[in-house]
Amino acid sequence: MKKISLHHILFVVLLGLSFGCQRDDICPASVDTTPFLVIRFYENQDPFEPKAPQNLSVRSLENDTTYFYYRFSQDSIAIPLKTDNDVTDFVFTLNTPAPPVEGEDPETTGNSDTLSFSYGREEEYINRACAFKINYVALKTSIEPEPDGETWIKDIRIEQANIENENQAHVSIFF
Repeated sequence: MKKISLHHILFVVLLGLSFGCQRDDICPASVDTTPFLVIRFYENQDPFEPKAPQNLSVRSLENDTTYFYYRFSQDSIAIPLKTDNDVTDFVFTLNTPAPPVEGEDPETTGNSDTLSFSYGREEEYINRACAFKINYVALKTSIEPEPDGETWIKDIRIEQANIENENQAHVSIFF
C-alpha cells in the first residue's frame, strides 16, 4: 500500500511541475517591431510619378554601414533609424559605380547628399517575448549639400511625422 501511494505522490508532483513550467516564449514574425524609415523616390519634374534612383548607395555616418541598392528598380527603400539617439545621418549617393573596391571610399564617386533625420523616441511594450519596440515621433529632416553646393535631391517632404509601422512611405524624396 505504501508503495502505491508513493508512486501516486511522485506522479502528481511530476504532473504539477510539467504544467507549472512554461517553455520560452518566442516573438512571432507577425508582430510589429521597431519600424524602418520608408523613403519613396519621385521624379522632380512630375511629382506624382515614382522613380527609381539608379545605383543608389546609402551609408550611415555613425557606424559606417553601407546599404547598396545596385541595379535598383524599386521606387522606395527602408532604412533603420537609431534607437539610442534622436538623430541619424546618412549619405545618399546616386550613380555609385560598381561596388567599391576594398579600401576605396564609396562617397568619392557619384553624386552625394547628406541627410539628417531627427526625431523623438517612444518605447512601446509589446509583450514578454517581444519586449519593447521604438516608435519615432516628430520626424524632421535636413539636407547638407556637398562642398560644391549642388544637390541631386531637389526636395524632401515628410509624409508621416510619426513612424509606427512600415505600411506606407514616411518621407518622399524628389530628384
